[in-house]
Amino acid sequence: MLIRHYKGLSRTLILVSHMLDVPPPRVVEGRRSPRKRTLLGGKVIYGDDNRVRDCTIRDISQKGARIALAQGEIIPTSVFLLDRRNATVHEAKVTWIKAPNFGLRFVNSYSLDSELPPELQHIKRIWTVYRSPLGTID
Repeated sequence: MLIRHYKGLSRTLILVSHMLDVPPPRVVEGRRSPRKRTLLGGKVIYGDDNRVRDCTIRDISQKGARIALAQGEIIPTSVFLLDRRNATVHEAKVTWIKAPNFGLRFVNSYSLDSELPPELQHIKRIWTVYRSPLGTID
């Protein structure tokens, strides 16, 4: 009897085989919402003083994203992720950290081309500057 171990994203599959030439089963993606690999520039916004940090969006789906920050940077557990390509801001919770990568779960998403709720008007100002390639925040 041969025992083979295959590590998946979040599960370990143990295959017990009586024959050495039996190929291992295919590992299937377990996420409800498929992730799309990306390499996009983004902004993380947080705090009462609207701190803005550059980030790289590595993976994204309808439900969340994996972002990378500069080495040594940290963020709180509740943030906004500004996705320039899709003109969208995501209200997000940090679900895991493996620095410099952070896993985000989206709580709400808003199109920046439409009206934002009053409590998010500060995001519209940041977006106005960010979407312009040479813009600066005053």
